[in-house]
Amino acid sequence: MDQAHLTDSHNVVVAMDYGQFDLWTDYWSDDLDTEALLQRALKGDHIAQERHCLVITCPHQNNFEMPLTLERWSAPAEDDLQDWQEAYEAHLSVSEYGLYYQSPTLEGTQLPVPSGEYHALITGRRFITRGWPGSTTPGDEWRIRLWPSIGPASARRLLAWTS
Repeated sequence: MDQAHLTDSHNVVVAMDYGQFDLWTDYWSDDLDTEALLQRALKGDHIAQERHCLVITCPHQNNFEMPLTLERWSAPAEDDLQDWQEAYEAHLSVSEYGLYYQSPTLEGTQLPVPSGEYHALITGRRFITRGWPGSTTPGDEWRIRLWPSIGPASARRLLAWTS
């Protein structure tokens, strides 16, 4: 088996509010109950997925200048979970629409991901406290790693930050 290699990487600055962000893999639709999806995430593993929407809740209430790194790999990259405080994994079926980052009431960001089936590892770090971090730019950062996937898998939390 070939060693995993980074095929492309993008750094963006996004805004996150209300302690959550969503990843959309197809056009937004009115028939998806995003509030119910959020409630499922809050009552469970802080991640929930239905059809083309993945919801992740964050320790911080907001970060209006949140660094987000998007990496695409040829295969699973070397494990570096020890460097992160929060970690989630999910399967993403990305349509021609691509991957879209969104947080409530804020402008979203199109992420450069071609259509395909991906395993996603979503990690976050540099948290200060739960809830209001005392600033609208508290310094947390997130990364989304993607690599080819052969099939669906349940979205789940791998690491939980304890404040």
